[in-house]
Amino acid sequence: MSKENLNICQVSLKGNIPTINENISQFEKYYSNLKIFIICPKKQKKYFEKNITYKFCKIINEEDIISIKEFKKISNKYFKKNSYYKEIQNRLSWYYQQILKLSFLIKFTSTNKEQILMWDADTILIKNFKFFENGKSIKYGTTSEFHRAYFLTNKNILKKLPNYYLAFTNQFIALTPAESNFLIKKLNNYKKKNSKLSIWITHIVMSSISNVHKKFNGSMFSEQELIGHSSLLYDYNKQKLIHGLRSGLNGKLTNFQKKIAILLGYNYLSYEHTHQNINSQNMLKRKQAWFSFIKIIIKKTSNKFFRGLKHKIIKF
Repeated sequence: MSKENLNICQVSLKGNIPTINENISQFEKYYSNLKIFIICPKKQKKYFEKNITYKFCKIINEEDIISIKEFKKISNKYFKKNSYYKEIQNRLSWYYQQILKLSFLIKFTSTNKEQILMWDADTILIKNFKFFENGKSIKYGTTSEFHRAYFLTNKNILKKLPNYYLAFTNQFIALTPAESNFLIKKLNNYKKKNSKLSIWITHIVMSSISNVHKKFNGSMFSEQELIGHSSLLYDYNKQKLIHGLRSGLNGKLTNFQKKIAILLGYNYLSYEHTHQNINSQNMLKRKQAWFSFIKIIIKKTSNKFFRGLKHKIIKF
């Protein structure tokens, strides 16, 4: 068990409490000094405090960072003239939770001078791996994702991107104080800070989305990608491959299925049970079907091998 301190930040609704509790029990196996910060809606704060009882967990009212009302008000100033003004209204809550995470991570690293890990609330660790080494975050990448819209937004904010990179959408991202300071400088170059941190970040992200994307694409920004690209620009190290199971899952994995996943090199599971599709709905109440599990494993493992091989032979 590592005696290293590990700070973790999560943004969640109460539906994720079962996965949060299961994930905490996993992290407890490997870290003796955990501090977990869970950001949730004001109306759900007491429910979280009742159902997540670990002493090292702190439940935070999201309105202490920025309210959804204030976030939407700022956002819609930028989108009111866009052709997709109506369409993006249904996605603002998704962007809001990213602003909450990004704001908390930057403030925490700046104020406490400690490193921190952002970990998605629907994701469960099944095989331990390191997040920091020698005072730096370990930069992980995935071959399963690559969403160009994210990169266009980031290029607008950061002014440039690394020459080579994999996607950072791994359901987690790590950040050190030095990396955070570099990101703050980049954000300040885009727009001078003259307001509360979360308001400033909202202006930067939402104005960039509005300026760059003239046609609607539901997913036009990722806080994981922004932090990842900024950290690569700060200190370039070729990303390490990391693998998790997410897309296609339709139930909770059995212990035997988890053992197979671990044996094949998967480190975490994501149960997207809040998504509105047949696979996701009520998935936490049923076991993962074996036939679809095998299909997912075959597809993911072949992708992992062939695309991973390409990543390994590219030299910089």
